[in-house]
Amino acid sequence: MALINDKEKKHILVISGEPRVLAEIKAELMGHFDISIAASGAAALSAMEMYEISAIIIYICQNREIAFSVFTEVFDSAKSKNIPIKFLAEKGNDEDETAAFKIGAVDYTTRRKGTAKALADRIGLRITASEYEKNHFKRKTDANSYEKILHNKTILVAEDVEINRDIVAAMLSEIDGLTLEFAVNGKEAVEKFEKSPSLYALILMDVQMPVMNGLEATKAIRRLSCENAREIPIIAATADVEEKEIKLCMEAGMNGYIEKPVSSEKILACAIEHCKTGCES
Repeated sequence: MALINDKEKKHILVISGEPRVLAEIKAELMGHFDISIAASGAAALSAMEMYEISAIIIYICQNREIAFSVFTEVFDSAKSKNIPIKFLAEKGNDEDETAAFKIGAVDYTTRRKGTAKALADRIGLRITASEYEKNHFKRKTDANSYEKILHNKTILVAEDVEINRDIVAAMLSEIDGLTLEFAVNGKEAVEKFEKSPSLYALILMDVQMPVMNGLEATKAIRRLSCENAREIPIIAATADVEEKEIKLCMEAGMNGYIEKPVSSEKILACAIEHCKTGCES
């Protein structure tokens, strides 16, 4: 399943001084994004003025100083437009990774053959998080706002992929009074719920997880004799939204689903809908 539908393609800017690398990366990612390429910081700044850029990818080759110099050239403009900058390395190392995050990059990864889809997913997740951060503080609040609904609530997120946990945290962790707890597999989710069944207002359950998957974990929670075991809303997070998959989720005892990759709009709407019970009037 493609991360981004053609009609929803985001525009990314790839920067490298090597024409071969630019051509290769563009070919790998063009099915997922609209792509502009630039061979220098000056060209990158021009592209940023011409297009609505959703993410910038700076490729680190043998001459790492050039890549970090380009980052310095484009950083202020990118920051003002809330455009995330990601370093993509030919050969990664801990020193460069530490330096990248220290100066303000949102991600650092190594390019590997055959992993274009994984790279596209990773870029897409970073774009999603940045769009959330850009829009979050523009939303007007009132007596029925999501801040009030989610205040003093705790959501349990069962998700085995670390970057996905980071994205959910970026989307929800700044909401005043909302607490997030994470489980890395279904078994841990069941154990956390059983230990504190009245703590959680909602469980966001990834379907595909090791040790115990989301369907098995949901069934296990529903079988518990403890308080809230049958009332707690459990929402599937799944990339497979075919009818037969959703039917399995409902039969396991889930209350609904959100499609992966999750967006801030999807996850906020889900949290608001299922956490309204118990909200102070």
